[in-house]
Amino acid sequence: MADPEDGPDSPIIPAVAYLRPRIPFCPSVVLVLGSGLGRIADHCTDSLTLDYSEIPGFPPCSVRGHAGRLHLGTWHGVPLAVLEGRAHRYEGHTLEEVTRPIRTLAALGSRTLIITCAAGALNDATPGTLFLIEDHLNLMGDNPLLAAPYRCTEALRFLEMVDAYDQEMRAIAVSAAERSGIVLERGVLACLAGPTYETAAEAEMLRRLGAHAVNMSVVPEAISGRASGQRVLGLAVLTNRAGVTSASAGHSGVIQIAERSCRAMACVLDGVIRDM
Repeated sequence: MADPEDGPDSPIIPAVAYLRPRIPFCPSVVLVLGSGLGRIADHCTDSLTLDYSEIPGFPPCSVRGHAGRLHLGTWHGVPLAVLEGRAHRYEGHTLEEVTRPIRTLAALGSRTLIITCAAGALNDATPGTLFLIEDHLNLMGDNPLLAAPYRCTEALRFLEMVDAYDQEMRAIAVSAAERSGIVLERGVLACLAGPTYETAAEAEMLRRLGAHAVNMSVVPEAISGRASGQRVLGLAVLTNRAGVTSASAGHSGVIQIAERSCRAMACVLDGVIRDM
């Protein structure tokens, strides 16, 4: 699959050239593992593992809970690439850099992008509850399609984002959760640039805007996935209540809750990958 910005000076060309002769197959699915969810990569069997630092142009991960490793293997016989951790805008990267792994793997054949993350709840959901992203609010003040390397068609530049999160994939995720008896909240995810958490007033604003959860990632990846012709599924662990200070606040608490939710998230992903 050709990347929409593919060309001799595309920033993904060095990564594609590095990976193509090294990978045993073209991954049909990309799975992004967010904060504290790295253990799910163990479900990828017969995998080849590369550090992001080995791959030209892949941005480094400096945040705890993001190992910065690419795994290429299979899950239920499905060839997939697992991104164990992500770079963030608040680490000083551009959104073009943040989304470069997504576009690289799309150029290598991916047709489906599954994004996971930790997020703050804007309601009274119990920490550890899983959340299905049905839509999003991009409140980062930025967009990966603003990046200069996108020499693209008008259709791509003005990308249609209605039903950004694939309806069929969402239905499969709901069924997978129901079969396993896992509570799966659903709604709208708001994305802010971070790295600060939300004030009480900001959390109230987001609720009034129609958001049910908030985080600092996912949305740029979803936009780039759509721009690369992939269908997108988004799943989050609600690790804390946005705008509320508690004993579990802070990144350490987020990591702990997400790690405790790995098994439930893996169960849902297992059903999704098997049934999609």
